[in-house]
Amino acid sequence: MHRPPSLTRYDGLLAAMPASVAGGTAAGWWLAIPLLAGVGVGAGVAAVMILLSIAMAPATGQKGSIQRGT
Repeated sequence: MHRPPSLTRYDGLLAAMPASVAGGTAAGWWLAIPLLAGVGVGAGVAAVMILLSIAMAPATGQKGSIQRGT
């Protein structure tokens, strides 16, 4: 299996998205807010991360990335 030589900012982003949903779920579980509200807030934070990554730092044709139409 091929391992990338170093981590990129996208690796951190991919780790932060489920962490925000898990954090919202934990907040909904332990605090006096509905569980669905906690999951929704965590998912909203993850959605903002996705939108910012697409708008501010879009992926380019890096070596090893998937390219369509080739």
